[in-house]
Amino acid sequence: MMETTTKPTSRWQRLALAVLLAAIAAAALHFWQPWQKVLQHAPPPQEPEGTWVLVAPQLLEQRLGLAGRIQAARQQTLIAPFDGTVREMLVQEGERVVSGQPLLRLDSEQLDIQLRQARAELLKAQKSAKRLRNWSRSPEVSRARRAVQQAQSKLANTEANLRDTRALFQRGVVARMEVDNLEQQARTQQQDLQAAQEELQNVEARGSSEDRKIAEMELSNVQAKYHALEARAAQQTIQAPFDGIVVRPAGGAKTAGVQVGAQVSKGASLLTVIGQDQIQVVTRVAESDLGVLKAGMPVQITGDGFAGQTLSGQISTISVQGTAADSPGATAYYDVQVSVDPDQNEATRQMRLGMSARLAVTLYRNEQGMAIPPDALHLAPDGSYTVQFRESPASPVSTVKVRTGKTVIQGIEVHDLPQGYVLLGEAAPPQVDHM
Repeated sequence: MMETTTKPTSRWQRLALAVLLAAIAAAALHFWQPWQKVLQHAPPPQEPEGTWVLVAPQLLEQRLGLAGRIQAARQQTLIAPFDGTVREMLVQEGERVVSGQPLLRLDSEQLDIQLRQARAELLKAQKSAKRLRNWSRSPEVSRARRAVQQAQSKLANTEANLRDTRALFQRGVVARMEVDNLEQQARTQQQDLQAAQEELQNVEARGSSEDRKIAEMELSNVQAKYHALEARAAQQTIQAPFDGIVVRPAGGAKTAGVQVGAQVSKGASLLTVIGQDQIQVVTRVAESDLGVLKAGMPVQITGDGFAGQTLSGQISTISVQGTAADSPGATAYYDVQVSVDPDQNEATRQMRLGMSARLAVTLYRNEQGMAIPPDALHLAPDGSYTVQFRESPASPVSTVKVRTGKTVIQGIEVHDLPQGYVLLGEAAPPQVDHM
């Protein structure tokens, strides 16, 4: 059996092994220190990619832009009160006038004739009505009563003579013929008395209540006719209804205007007076936009003719009837009047009637509203809308459910969202309340 012996390790081998282990430890330390620094300074988990925008309470407005034209809020076209001739022109177009100032005078011979005829009819009707009011003391009734009295008196005398003559005839003093004559005379006078009494009844009947009412109504009609003609005659001088400026009536631009000696018919337009104390803007709105407008809405007014000035006003009236469409299904348009606030005299000096104007109607206003860009909204599975939100750039991100409101210039109005930052990204189409 062979015996195996182990030689002891030499000193140089042990030294080489120690040097090798030291080199390995130095290399490991050299590679570990950089990785330790990297691990110590590693960034936190990545945030959602996108752009964060600040959301804070602000003024939100929804506006409707319209185009209109400036005109006077108060204007009146003066018309001819009767057929006549222009006798005198007292003002010129463009002249300022005051209330009650004479503008022109008319002359009408035909009206004067009608007025005289009406005056004569009035006097006759007044006389007839007055006579019927005191009919019992009228000359007609008095004559009828005297006729009855005279007939009664004659008949009474004749009957007395007949009685005396009959007595004398019985004594043979007078002949039978005298008795017959008196009897015939009495019968005739009896008929006359009856006729006079019937005439008295007829005359008194003409003063009955019905006849008086008819006379009073005829008098009222004649008086109304006379007063109407008298009022027309008083309108021969056309006066300014209020302070303003005299202009040509609408539609009269193609004519030479009213001239002295011109024949005018009743109802013809003579002059128009416009007041400058109050102006307004008239615009037209399509039926599709009519539902969002209502009286009292504030309006901002600008225009090229008064550049640099922004006037405020409000919708005063909205027409209830639109312009007739040319074809079935065509859009109808409605007139809308915007009154300009009267306390802007300095700003309205540059304005002239007929100028074009731009209108911005404020449909919705929220002094402290919150609005976000549309691509910040996300549609949740339950149909609601959410946003990615954080209070500050260093705050954690959370998902906040919001309610949408109006569509405004700044974006989409939202509710239930505090001030902070929202993340923009691919958005779901929001269901917003446009108005």
